[in-house]
Amino acid sequence: MSTSHSRIKRVTQSDVAAMAGVSTAVVSAVTSSRPGKTIRVGKDAEKRVRAAMETLGYAPNVVAQSLAGGKRNIIGVFTYEAIFPSDSENFFYPFLLGIERGAMMLGQDLLLFTSSSLEQGPRSIFPNGANRMGVADGAILLGEEPDKRELKQLYDTGFPFVTIGRRDPEDADVNWVAADYVTAVADVVERCTELGHRKLKFVGARNVREQNIDRETGFLQQQGSGLELSVERLAAEEIDANWLARCLEDGNTVVLTETFRHAVALERQVLAQHGTVPDSISIVALAAPLNRSADVERWTRISVPREEMGELAVRNLISQISSPDNAAIKATLPCGLVPGSTLKNN
Repeated sequence: MSTSHSRIKRVTQSDVAAMAGVSTAVVSAVTSSRPGKTIRVGKDAEKRVRAAMETLGYAPNVVAQSLAGGKRNIIGVFTYEAIFPSDSENFFYPFLLGIERGAMMLGQDLLLFTSSSLEQGPRSIFPNGANRMGVADGAILLGEEPDKRELKQLYDTGFPFVTIGRRDPEDADVNWVAADYVTAVADVVERCTELGHRKLKFVGARNVREQNIDRETGFLQQQGSGLELSVERLAAEEIDANWLARCLEDGNTVVLTETFRHAVALERQVLAQHGTVPDSISIVALAAPLNRSADVERWTRISVPREEMGELAVRNLISQISSPDNAAIKATLPCGLVPGSTLKNN
């Protein structure tokens, strides 16, 4: 748990008004989208207000403009994924089940932010500069690749949120719930050594985020004691016949793949060379596919406690809403190793 208390206080209309040299009523008139405004604002004053908003990182709360203050017992769920995870086979769907269970236990209503405000590009929390989640007391954020600039902006406004997955944007001490990939991957390596493997290769994606770092860290923790460990980062499409030949010539007997796409691409090349998994080489997938299929059951893989993570995210969010001055809550939950037919004795 972090002990940092450098976070700025939530910016208010009064702060914007003071910087712009206007009244709070003028700021309200500039930020309000309601028809029939009773205050007319000159272009120069509006320009100063908007400049102050940008400088202070102020995002108007759409509910605060129309309702009195106070908790509404509503928490939002926002995803950066192109399609909201409503399909039970989607990787993110179990998180929603856990979030729903946690919300029910704590008497919270859920508001799902399902529509993108942009015709093209990723979803945005701040379309047109306004926090579209302001209708809720706080929010849980899902998605493989959240925009860290938006996380920092959301943090600076003081809006309570928890991310599913470890997220550490610069200068923002955010709340997150994550899988303990470090311990999980270290346990995978230990299991491989018990089966007689001594030369292991870790294959990961080129785009390195926090969860990628955690998996690699767990892998390299087991370096030594007669083990030879190597790490290579490349796109799944780059795993071809030549790559496989080099991997086998180097003496690797098991490959730990950071993504399921890498695992599938590697097996495809093994089969193309008239080999089999695990007879030619063993494979362990360190992540589940984004869309589950029956084929996944045969893979030796890591199991992430997604429902439990969703439920814990709700509890931690409510804690942060109730005590906004407390330090950020950072929690990890243990993963499991699911045995399959893609790993065998060496």
